[in-house]
Amino acid sequence: MIFYLKLVPIGFYSQAPDRQLPKKKWRIMYKLASLIMLTVLTVCFNPAFSLSKELVIAFSYDIPPFVINKGTKGLEIDIVKEALKYKGHTFKIKQYSYKRLQIAVSKMGADGAAAVRKTEDGTFYSDDFIAFKNFAITKKKAKLTINSISELKGKNIFTWQNAYKDLGEEFKALFSPDVTAPYKKKYKEIPVQAKQVESFWKGRGDRVIVIDEAIFKWFSKQLSTRIDTSEELVYHKIFDTKTKFQVNFKKQQIRDDFNAGLKYIREKGQYQEIINRYR
Repeated sequence: MIFYLKLVPIGFYSQAPDRQLPKKKWRIMYKLASLIMLTVLTVCFNPAFSLSKELVIAFSYDIPPFVINKGTKGLEIDIVKEALKYKGHTFKIKQYSYKRLQIAVSKMGADGAAAVRKTEDGTFYSDDFIAFKNFAITKKKAKLTINSISELKGKNIFTWQNAYKDLGEEFKALFSPDVTAPYKKKYKEIPVQAKQVESFWKGRGDRVIVIDEAIFKWFSKQLSTRIDTSEELVYHKIFDTKTKFQVNFKKQQIRDDFNAGLKYIREKGQYQEIINRYR
């Protein structure tokens, strides 16, 4: 359907005939009115030119170097900020546990949530924006043999909340909440990863921590000022690929804007600059 607008400057035909504007001035006013109307229509109907309200984006509780200092900085924060800025969006931050983060958009009113995994929840998921390199880590003196995911069975495992959803189908089959096998009693998911790392260092020597390498090293360094974190470790590489995460959004247009910004900062090298900043 096509609409035709006939624009007439206010007051032109309302004036008495002997006081009508000269034809040249009328043309100028007509062009000016047309330009104003075109600008109004562009702003109203083109999302790229719309006035963006401040978004609310959900992030996890602090997991340095990805989220640091109550969400004021970090790898995830900086990447999301620069990607959304490409289309003029700004946001404020709310932090949640991993479990709540996954439903922050669908059930808790956030406009977006960073570092979530795609599910059929009616929201709009971005391209992969961050990846975690996970290991099973043990103290060398424990002499534990872990060459596969199945060999985690029966071990004292400490990992993050909802890890069973993130580490592949084999891990999920062994450690999802539906599993009731006796070995599951030794499997623990901890909502705050700082406590997960601390529990590993302060606990018995046979504990296994399943965690991203960078997060583990960051928290271990922070803990080293008050507890001994100098023991030699073994990094068991049992997860074949990096665990990739997305950002989900309430609105498809914001998701599309984020994807465009993410592509842009990757092509311009800005994404890698952010990664390097926190290494």
